Amino acid sequence: MFRYIVSLHSIEAHLDRPTSGMVLYLNRKTPRLFALEAKARNRGIVVQWIEGNFPFQFPGVEQSKGAVLEIPAEPVSVPSLGDLVNQGEELSCLIVLDGITDVQNLGAILRSADLFGVDGVLIPKRRSAHESVGVDRTSAGASAHVPLLEVPNLVRALSYLKEAGYWIYGADMKGTPAMEVDFKRKTVLVMGSEDKGLGRLVRDTCDFLVKIPMGGHVGSFNVSVATGILLYEIRRQQGFPGLV
Repeated sequence: MFRYIVSLHSIEAHLDRPTSGMVLYLNRKTPRLFALEAKARNRGIVVQWIEGNFPFQFPGVEQSKGAVLEIPAEPVSVPSLGDLVNQGEELSCLIVLDGITDVQNLGAILRSADLFGVDGVLIPKRRSAHESVGVDRTSAGASAHVPLLEVPNLVRALSYLKEAGYWIYGADMKGTPAMEVDFKRKTVLVMGSEDKGLGRLVRDTCDFLVKIPMGGHVGSFNVSVATGILLYEIRRQQGFPGLV
């Protein structure tokens, strides 16, 4: 089985981390695609030019900009939760997503996670968006750099992270304003779905509940936007390069 990447940003990011079995399919002769071809060949990746339009025999691919990268379904060894904990530094940051089912939201969250140096994103095996063409496209290549871990039970994963020295912060409209909360420690940011918020057991497992002060009339931020805002505040307090 294979995964198929169509976003040009994502393709470029994956070419920077070549794995055995990759194939780059091209069908438009443009400078951008010639550059992708050169990068792929320099890294020993097979390139195949297809005349005319793509036959779109690639599962899940509905449109592209003239390039499709085929990757074996298990191209890299995804680190375990224990690996992330062992590798986590003093101000390690992880994200846990509870019930985020929209692939565009997941992709946008991965993009923010990469920009703010998050060590990994945890999702449940059920009731969640998963890696897909849409996630790769929306993440603009970030999905190649941010570990995305599926865990069977979020509450157990959060409890494990607590025992490992992480503090758990859940996003909730009734929480404390984020600017008044101390994030200068190992941090897990837990985001719930826009319609239901955090599940009860996940909410009860959090050490703190935090919110973003808001005005306006529409009620709340999109979950991916809210994640980016909270990550900014977390990393600002932690002295992330470029934010202080």
